[in-house]
Amino acid sequence: MLTTPLFTRLAGALVAALLAMSGLVLATAAPAFACRCDSADIEKQSNRADAVFVAEVGDVVEVGKQFEYALTVTEVFKGSVERDTVVVSHQQATACGLGKLRPGTEYVFLVTGDAPPYAADSCGGSGPVSAKRLAEVETVLGPAEAVPAPEPPAPTMTKVEDASPPSVSRLAAPGGAAVIIGLLGLVVVGRRARR
Repeated sequence: MLTTPLFTRLAGALVAALLAMSGLVLATAAPAFACRCDSADIEKQSNRADAVFVAEVGDVVEVGKQFEYALTVTEVFKGSVERDTVVVSHQQATACGLGKLRPGTEYVFLVTGDAPPYAADSCGGSGPVSAKRLAEVETVLGPAEAVPAPEPPAPTMTKVEDASPPSVSRLAAPGGAAVIIGLLGLVVVGRRARR
């Protein structure tokens, strides 16, 4: 028969062994869920991409398990991209997503797809604009083509109403009334001052 101190030590050792094994399982399972990218340089990433461009992030919206980024494109290195476009990416970095990008920041996007919404991920080479990243992309693809802002619409004259303009006497009446009231006020003040 087991004595109480011996039983307590065995139970403690069993619990410690179980905790250690569960920690080992968790520790070995975690990397399996991490994003794994094939090692690729910017040349391979640029060649795989259907379009490569620089854009400023506008609105960021959650759509299912993805983020949808509304972008304003300023420069295009590869492909044909409209000034206003959309890119989607997985929300989770563990799924190789770009995560929630900060509005107002500029990114270099290496995307796949023929039309918006384009797809991007962290393995494809997309990331924040830096002098180094721009130089690497330019070395592979050549200089970027600037995407000009759209021309503002031409002004148009619209007739508000078919009525003719008011007469001069109608426009002058309020001013004339103000002058008469002012003169009457001066007369009243002058009479009171004499008393």
